[in-house]
Amino acid sequence: MGKEASPDFENKVSLRINDILIGLNEFADDIVKETIFGMLKALNTEDIEEIKHVKIEINNE
Repeated sequence: MGKEASPDFENKVSLRINDILIGLNEFADDIVKETIFGMLKALNTEDIEEIKHVKIEINNE
């Protein structure tokens, strides 16, 4: 079931839905991270040299 993570893999993405931590494998972690980075780079963020930390919260109530 899915590809085994490399032994040195460390999650870069922490995803919570309704305060429940959703575990991400290496592939899903990379997809979420790169998708968000792509969206941020499309915004007016050229004055930011390097993206180090991103926090996104959505209240859908």
